Amino acid sequence: MQIALIDGVPAVRHARQLMLRAEGFDVRTYASAVPLLADPLALATSCMVAEVAMPEIDGVALVQAMRGQGWQGAAILLAGVVSSALAALAIEQKFTVMVPTGLADRLLLAGIRTAIAVHSR
Repeated sequence: MQIALIDGVPAVRHARQLMLRAEGFDVRTYASAVPLLADPLALATSCMVAEVAMPEIDGVALVQAMRGQGWQGAAILLAGVVSSALAALAIEQKFTVMVPTGLADRLLLAGIRTAIAVHSR
């Protein structure tokens, strides 16, 4: 399965890319949302992992833009704080929100696998 990973911090992006590849995922990485939106291959990804707070386009707007282009994958957004408004938006817009602080690789992997399984039903 192909994963789109958006992270502006090169070291974090590279570490997560290596971890996901070691778990058998095909990973496409992006430094920001703009190149992801311009990449037609991104529409084939099964899951997208991005921050809620990103400089050019926030994570929620990114999910909406991707869905507007016909993307049907699962979305995981990482947020420093999950407010009740963000939790409600996640349910409404059908994405998963996780808190990245201290997020162990195994928890992120479990979140990705669960999001893909739930979304593909």
